[in-house]
Amino acid sequence: MSREGTVRHQVSVKRVHIEDIKPGMVIARDVITSEGFVLLAKDTLINPAILERLMGKGISSVYIKEAVITVAQAKDIEPEEVLEDLLEQPQKDKPEMVSVAKRRNFGEFAGEYDTKIMSAEILLRSISEGAAVNIDELYEITNATFSKLKAKSDVLTYMSFLNAHSEYIISHSYNVSLLCNLFANWMKMNERDMINLTVAGLLHDIGKFKIPSEVLYKEGKLSNDEFAAIKSHAQLGYDILKEQNIPDDIKLGAFMHHERFDGSGYPAGIKGSQINDFARIIAICDTYDAMTANRAYRSKICPFDVIKQFEVDGYNKYDTSYLLTFLRNIAYIYFGSWVKLSNGIEGEVVYIHQNNLSRPVVRVGETLIDLQKTTDLSISNVL
Repeated sequence: MSREGTVRHQVSVKRVHIEDIKPGMVIARDVITSEGFVLLAKDTLINPAILERLMGKGISSVYIKEAVITVAQAKDIEPEEVLEDLLEQPQKDKPEMVSVAKRRNFGEFAGEYDTKIMSAEILLRSISEGAAVNIDELYEITNATFSKLKAKSDVLTYMSFLNAHSEYIISHSYNVSLLCNLFANWMKMNERDMINLTVAGLLHDIGKFKIPSEVLYKEGKLSNDEFAAIKSHAQLGYDILKEQNIPDDIKLGAFMHHERFDGSGYPAGIKGSQINDFARIIAICDTYDAMTANRAYRSKICPFDVIKQFEVDGYNKYDTSYLLTFLRNIAYIYFGSWVKLSNGIEGEVVYIHQNNLSRPVVRVGETLIDLQKTTDLSISNVL
């Protein structure tokens, strides 16, 4: 394949409208806010979180290095050619590492999260006992938490550093609601669908309030009867919501979120197109949070390990189009992030393989480690 027009021999500068900016582009000139502050420095590599920050600040256009290969261009050329060009690019100095828990923005987010999760608990318990569902009130509880973030996608990083609620059902329901809101943003849903999906995420496990705590939070192996009781929460949730004056999508989200595309789920064992769209999305968000959240009996799982698990057996169990949307956005959020490899070495994620999202290319010093080929290494942690 000819590399003419893609090799970065002559870097030119081009002004690009915000709607045309893609992850992988490189800032050519400092981005200055209307107040005179430097929002982004020259040579910043754009990732989805940075792009969202630019949009949030009302930046209409930026100058980019036109000849630097972007993610969109990379899919049209051989990966080896992309990696060769990456080696030509100067490595960014690693910023001083500040743990997520010590970032000021995280503290503001965590405070808002704790406040709103208490409000969510009160409402969820009352709904489980027969109170009316107020969709706008429930949505605002989730949406308010995003106001403390520079970019919505930051929620994925911050959630795993939060102290879990003493009752997992509360924090899990709230986290799934946050993820559903983010998913709706990725899918460019209209406002009403975004609101309804966010609320459906918050209510998806409402049936678990009807299960005895000693069964719901048992850490040892469940008996057959106990496991059956846990599985009954989908039907119980639907029973709680079925008479409510709310969209059927929300009710079916609670009823069907454990159904699987291959028919292996519950409670009805339905499959494929029989499963409600909201339930298909909630199923992915529900599983992701269950694996990445800190639990009393295990630590959080690295996002790239979760992506790998989805890649191995997820395409039979989940709606492929929704799963691809979810995984690609998750992976690209970590594009440009610093990670620790399984051998303890730290590096920067500089390339995402579209067909192998869990095995990116990591730059360590002047060396590019392609995890797709270096199978004895993996990402153990996102820093």
